Amino acid sequence: MSMLSLQLLLLPLASFLRTAASSTGSNGSCAPESCGDLTIRYPFSLAGVQPLYCGYPPLDLTCEAGTGPAYLSNTFREHLFRVDNISYADNSMVAAVQTAFAGDTGCPVPDFNVTASLALFPFNISATNKRLVFFYNCAVPAEFLLRRKCANHTMGAYISKRSWGAGEGGTPPQGVSTNCSSVSVPVRRGMEPAQLHYDYVRLIRDGFLLKLPPVLGDCDRCRQMSCGECRFDQFSFKCVCGPDGKLCPNSTQPSSPTPPGNSRSFSFLTCTDYSQNQ
Repeated sequence: MSMLSLQLLLLPLASFLRTAASSTGSNGSCAPESCGDLTIRYPFSLAGVQPLYCGYPPLDLTCEAGTGPAYLSNTFREHLFRVDNISYADNSMVAAVQTAFAGDTGCPVPDFNVTASLALFPFNISATNKRLVFFYNCAVPAEFLLRRKCANHTMGAYISKRSWGAGEGGTPPQGVSTNCSSVSVPVRRGMEPAQLHYDYVRLIRDGFLLKLPPVLGDCDRCRQMSCGECRFDQFSFKCVCGPDGKLCPNSTQPSSPTPPGNSRSFSFLTCTDYSQNQ
């Protein structure tokens, strides 16, 4: 088993342990926090600032130096996916892979399958993204040749005609061997081969669109209440009302062993205004 495969397999366990460690009834605040230009609130949480139950464990973010940028916390390499934008209205986010090719810190081309590295997270790479393909370990036609090597590999690149919605695979352009090693990076726009020679770094840096899973629970309604806060605790959505951090008196706690993003369905709580139950 490769190291990448082992690290990916450990991600769900880390998320499970993080969720199980949270405690119902704690009075730690889940009020929105900031990281640079981002507002972090349910279903996201901010590591080291907000309690563990403020969001889904896979959507935990780390804010570098407290001022940004923000990164997905539970990745197999530290600071691997930078989060540039979160749209709560559209249930989407823009992220960018930020890494280096093995053995060459100056080359920003990933040396791993980006799709596989995101497979255990509860979001999908949007089909609107383009597929930027880097290839090496074969003869690289001049039309696709990049100006610099990566770890002594002669590199080529092209924008595939195969969208992310069509899955992996596809036929390379004419002149590119099918026996090349390759990695694909989602990007938000296309580019002509002549531009890719020197501008592929900007395409990677500009990131790609991710679609988030449906949000568990009616958090908007919860926040409209006096002191209403949304939490994801013990695998359930909870609306906490009142300054003491207690659940609404009429709340019951459903159980579900699977965090959002997996195949099992979820129960969730709705909460009436805490003040009406006093």
